[in-house]
Amino acid sequence: MNFLYLLLFFSTTVLADPFDLTEEELNPPTEEILIKKPQMHLRNESMIYDLDPSLGIKDQRKYTGTDRNRVSFSGLLSSDYEHILETVGVDFTYMRRTERYSQLWWGLQFASHRTEFGAITQNPSGSTNPNSEAQNPRSDDAKSTVMAAGLGVGYRFKLLLDFFQTENAFENIDVYANGVELKESSSGLKYRGWGLTTNYGIHKRASTSFFYGGKLSYNLALVTREAIADESRSDRSLSLGWLTMGLELGFFF
Repeated sequence: MNFLYLLLFFSTTVLADPFDLTEEELNPPTEEILIKKPQMHLRNESMIYDLDPSLGIKDQRKYTGTDRNRVSFSGLLSSDYEHILETVGVDFTYMRRTERYSQLWWGLQFASHRTEFGAITQNPSGSTNPNSEAQNPRSDDAKSTVMAAGLGVGYRFKLLLDFFQTENAFENIDVYANGVELKESSSGLKYRGWGLTTNYGIHKRASTSFFYGGKLSYNLALVTREAIADESRSDRSLSLGWLTMGLELGFFF
C-alpha cells in the first residue's frame, strides 16, 4: 500500500507537465502585473493603452500576455537593393498562442511570390540526359511564380528592451514547413516539393490590437517536376533559395 501511495505522489508531482499554466497565470489581475510582480509579468509582455482622442487621455488598457490570436499580412521585396523588384511577394499568417508555454505560438501561412529565375535558383549542371534541367537552361530573367502554404511555430520576445526603453515593441521569429509549387514561364512546367520559411520581425504595437513593423523572410525549397522518359529525380529537380524584406501589418485578438 505504501508503494501505491509513493507511485501516486510521483505521478502527480514529478510527471506533471511543468508548462501547464493556471488561469491566474494566463489572465493575471492588473494589480499583480503593475505592482506586485512587474518583473515577472512585464519581462516579455507589456501593458498597452489606447488613447481617447476626444479626451486626450489613455482610457483603455490591455495586458499583452492575454493575446491569443494573431493575424497578419505582409508585402515583401527582394533584399538585393540593386534589384529590389526581382522578387515581389505577399504572405498571410494566422498564429495561435499556446496555453502550455506563453511565448510559443503555432499557426499557418500562405505566400505567393512573382520573381525571376536567377533570383531564386540557377541552372543545374552535370547531367547528360537531353531532357534534364542541365541540358535545357533558362535565362536568369525568366519569369516565375512561387506559391507556398504550410504550418509552423513562432516565438515572441522583447530582447530590444535590453538596449532601448520601449514598452510597445516586440520581436517575432516564425518557422514554417511548407508545400511549395514553382511555375516557370519559359518552359511552362510546374515543379512541386517541400521547403522552409524563417521569418524575423520587429513590430510596434500601435494600439491594444493593431501592430505594424518590418520583416525579413528567408526561404528554402527543393522542387521536382514530372519525369520525361528515363530522367532521374536529380535530372528534374531545382533547389530554391531567396531572402525578402518588407512591411507587416496585423491584429491581435
